[in-house]
Amino acid sequence: MPNNEFGDFQTPLGLATQCLKVLGLPENARVFEPTCGLGAFLEAAAEVSPASERFGVEINAEYAAGASQWGKVTTANVFQFALPDAATWETDGPLFVVGNPPWVTAAELKRMDSDNVPPKENIKKVKGLDALLGSSNFDVCEYIILKALREFSSQPFVLGMLCKTQVARNVIDYAASIALPIANAAVYRIDAMRWFDAAVDACWFTIEVNPAVEPNYTVAMYEDVFKPEAPSTGRFGVVDSLLVANVDKYIAVREADGKSPYVWRSGMKHDASSVFELVATPQPTTKAGQQLDLEPEYVFPLLKCTDVFRGRHREHTKWVIVPQMEFGAATNHLETTAPRLWSYLESNAAAIDGRKSSIYRNRPRFSVFGHGAYTFAPYKIAISGLHKEPIFRLIAPLNNQPVVLDDTCYLLPFEDPTEAVVVASILNSPQCIALIESLVFWDSKRPITKKLLSRIDINKLPVDAETIIANAADLAEEYGLSFDSAKASSLIGRLGEQAESELALF
Repeated sequence: MPNNEFGDFQTPLGLATQCLKVLGLPENARVFEPTCGLGAFLEAAAEVSPASERFGVEINAEYAAGASQWGKVTTANVFQFALPDAATWETDGPLFVVGNPPWVTAAELKRMDSDNVPPKENIKKVKGLDALLGSSNFDVCEYIILKALREFSSQPFVLGMLCKTQVARNVIDYAASIALPIANAAVYRIDAMRWFDAAVDACWFTIEVNPAVEPNYTVAMYEDVFKPEAPSTGRFGVVDSLLVANVDKYIAVREADGKSPYVWRSGMKHDASSVFELVATPQPTTKAGQQLDLEPEYVFPLLKCTDVFRGRHREHTKWVIVPQMEFGAATNHLETTAPRLWSYLESNAAAIDGRKSSIYRNRPRFSVFGHGAYTFAPYKIAISGLHKEPIFRLIAPLNNQPVVLDDTCYLLPFEDPTEAVVVASILNSPQCIALIESLVFWDSKRPITKKLLSRIDINKLPVDAETIIANAADLAEEYGLSFDSAKASSLIGRLGEQAESELALF
């Protein structure tokens, strides 16, 4: 990763050359490179199109001097002027704005005491909590790409930038929101570890801007910048003002992209696994092998996201301590109502009291978070938030107790087994999976999110009712649950209508 105040990755010439070949750089091109560094793209342009006119801007005077052998280079800070004003062209060929802007956030530059920080311009108009929580901390590369798109958008030009794939998504989303005249766009994946020793998903991002044509905010995806002739693997982009991961899949199921009839919940969070999580031997046992005799009403079977994803959701291998039935509830009574549990927690107080998350601050001692009455529903549908495949599991009681899920999972709670198996069958239907895959970006750290799940209106998915009921009946039989086929039929298309009254406790 970059380790200086400019946050730069100097581009290897071989990569820069291939990127410009993908653009099809013509002989009469005008090539402009903001933050040109040592001039790899200017040098590549001189190789690919010797007759091209080349201009660069670079804040580092030493870098600028080196890059000047490949074109005219101005030593300046790109944040302090409009980019079209930087170059005085002698030719009038097609314009190409190319480069590799710094892969670093403004906050990271500030931590390095850099003077090369963009001005505090909230170009995305982030407000309130988003600003406080960091959504306004933009990527510098993203800022420069958006600056180029806005400032050159009155004329036709082609932009090509090396960037993180997430930046490409952010750019196309923002471009659509302000109606920038984008005519065509594509991403070509690069091996960032090979070229920059950076463990990020990155690409060569190309955009054709043309004010004379109808805008198109979809982006063709290609697996390898060195194999540009290979077929596209799909398109992401903005459809109906929403950023989606797979445009073609999305269009087929877009009617179901709305609001879930149920409220999705996160699993429980405790931040002290060595204390709260125990091995089921089946007696609750610490990881060090100490068997514990704890009051059973505070110890529940536990499943984590890997258990759910790998299909180990019917195996009882872990316990979790739940010292309060809802977040914020008092715990001091445990000293008398559950003395054995209290003694165990007291003996591990250093680990519990040392938890760093502010969520526990000024809360009852030994608090956990992300739980409530829904945590103790007998049936749940759960999905891992961390794995890169959408698999929904029906969770039934283990050891005749409701199962608690950890905070790497998302869940829906149910009292009625028929409703639970019907919803599980719909969520695992090809139509629902297609919707999820059209929305999710699998390179995200947590690809499945509560926000994404909350968009799935299972009542509007184009599923076959008979198939869903048959699958639900099979699932109920597999688990040994009672199943009311007449009720199941009545639920199709009307799921969640009674959720507010019947599940008000959740």
